[in-house]
Amino acid sequence: MSVSTALAADPDAGVPERARGASRYASIPSTLHFAHSHDELACALVRAADRIGVRRVALVVGRVGRELLGRSLLIDCRSAFETTSFVATAATVAEVERLRAAVREAGADVVVSCGGGQTLDVGKYSAALEGLPFFSVPTQATHDGVCSPVAVLRPSSTARAASYGAQPPAALLVPVHVIAQAPRRTFVSGIADTLANLVACEDWAWAARVRDEEFDDYAALLARTASELITARAAAFARHDQPAAVDVETLLRALVLSGLAMTIAGSSRPCSGPEHLISHAFDELGLGNGTHGEQVGVGCAVAVRFYDHGLASVVDVLRRVGAPTTPQEIGIEREDALRAVSISHRVRPGRHTRLSAALAADPAFVREVAEEAWSA
Repeated sequence: MSVSTALAADPDAGVPERARGASRYASIPSTLHFAHSHDELACALVRAADRIGVRRVALVVGRVGRELLGRSLLIDCRSAFETTSFVATAATVAEVERLRAAVREAGADVVVSCGGGQTLDVGKYSAALEGLPFFSVPTQATHDGVCSPVAVLRPSSTARAASYGAQPPAALLVPVHVIAQAPRRTFVSGIADTLANLVACEDWAWAARVRDEEFDDYAALLARTASELITARAAAFARHDQPAAVDVETLLRALVLSGLAMTIAGSSRPCSGPEHLISHAFDELGLGNGTHGEQVGVGCAVAVRFYDHGLASVVDVLRRVGAPTTPQEIGIEREDALRAVSISHRVRPGRHTRLSAALAADPAFVREVAEEAWSA
């Protein structure tokens, strides 16, 4: 099966269809384990693999992940299973095809990705296309992709990234001791991506009221709860030193809840609203040097101003933890950022947000709002 005929480049793709309003089953990880040492992580991985009858493992690592954990996991996995290792060098569809060929050649029955978001996404989408279970071993907590049914990949080395529907991991194995040593910027990025759930859910509820968009109360509950885990520990997260183990675990639990919310909703809607459209517009125009979460935080500063439900607290928390809230903080000139806002509704035409409606009704007003938000 070719990529073009498998799962479409859409975060809503690849999720089983269900009747409107019907009860449904959700794919959730069979294993969630927070490990505090290499040995504990390896033991948890072996137990998770045994649980689903795995015999042959395809271990995917990034360049950094290989040094942090990959060699240790490879040694321990090979003591228990037939294991083939693969180094992912790019988050592209071509790299996915290269991995799929290696997986088939090895006869692997599970794909285990160890690394940052790009490495996870290459393994996640490869496993989805091959119909295999996927194990996620994140080395950073930068965004909710660690447990989501979405992979972000470039269709080619020169094309902008697109979202591909996949399946959530069968197991999520979190090396807390490794993530706690990652650059603080990665930690703050994950916080920003999670806080955005409050904006996304408010916008989703708006779309349900004015456009009769299907709204899933349970998915929204999970997404909002993820954000509330962060706001409840805002004081601890605001310390500008390396996070403690409890802080890492709190953030990862929030990211897991976000992933489950998207899985249950059958789309990215509970975790992606107008703030994400602004981030995607930055990507579309090739602007700045921000991470995904940092761009989303900058987008939140504008998006919250289109609602009347106390969402300004989102921006307050972002600032307390040191997340960027203005385009200049991530290397984007003000005029370029305003141009990105003006085209944000075209990034995903099927995603109807209050910002998109405002742009259609009065683009000059939206520009004024953005200018004021980024001047505050």
